[in-house]
Amino acid sequence: MNPIRLLRLGLVSPLQTQAVYHMLAERMSVDEPDTIILCSPSAPYLCLGYHQSLSSIFDPDECQRRGLPVLRRRLGGGATFLDANQIFYQCIFHHSRMPAMLKDIYQMALSAPVATLKRLGLNAELRDVNEIEVDGKRIAGTGGGRIDEACVVVGNLLFDFDFETMTSVWQTPSVSFRSLAENALRERLITLNQLGVTTSYNAIEETLIEEFSRSFGREMIADSLTAEETEAATAMEKELISEEFLSLHKSGDEKIRPLKISARAFIHADEMQMDNFTLSGSFLVSQDIIQEVVFESEPPHDWSSLKKHLQGLPFKQWKEHIFVH
Repeated sequence: MNPIRLLRLGLVSPLQTQAVYHMLAERMSVDEPDTIILCSPSAPYLCLGYHQSLSSIFDPDECQRRGLPVLRRRLGGGATFLDANQIFYQCIFHHSRMPAMLKDIYQMALSAPVATLKRLGLNAELRDVNEIEVDGKRIAGTGGGRIDEACVVVGNLLFDFDFETMTSVWQTPSVSFRSLAENALRERLITLNQLGVTTSYNAIEETLIEEFSRSFGREMIADSLTAEETEAATAMEKELISEEFLSLHKSGDEKIRPLKISARAFIHADEMQMDNFTLSGSFLVSQDIIQEVVFESEPPHDWSSLKKHLQGLPFKQWKEHIFVH
């Protein structure tokens, strides 16, 4: 097959990190070149998954206070905090030149960042279709899907991560939910800095390029955006940050959705009425089993023995076990 077009954009604006691959995906046809983009944002921002509701995921007042712009992408997955401490890789291929099955697409595209981490001496592996881990902890965010004729897989490698900012902008039902989520995120996410990796951004990009060429079995040819593509990407920026696109999905009054920490860790919120108490719980759940729980109630009460009783039990049955206890 023809070579893969390589765009090393370097440090670019937050909007451009999303707009360029969206623009290329919309233009993709069987005659357009498959492209891989490497870049990093010059300033922090937040990015919503396509199906998420802005008001149910982020606290708008806190986002504004911190000066964090919010974009929505046309790919699914969860909300992310993105900044210059991350290298983005974005694969935009015509769907006819990629496998038919989603798991095979991820296997092909994500084998390159996994191999790159291994070459840094890390115990990296691909888990749960599209989760990249080192020693069982998440070190990268990934996502993928179809945009018109394009098959798109995007991801990042974390040099560092601002845990405090990410957890402060979450829209959470309680203080205990936020605290439990922050602790879980710190326990299940790891960065290259924490692992003692001192390799430069440029050297890691070079390794990624080699590994992408190997995983796809194709030569990579360095290129740059044309003036016309740059203009089209600027137009795309306006769409991704427009009020209409950000408000695409309304939150309504639905129950608080679980917050994904990693492929095997979610924070759930639930409540029940028990005798004279209104009992609200925040649950750290892994593979449907309660790992940790924090209770708040009105009126206040000591629930420590109940919390211990529920650990290790199925989350869906927690209310039933309260009455047994």
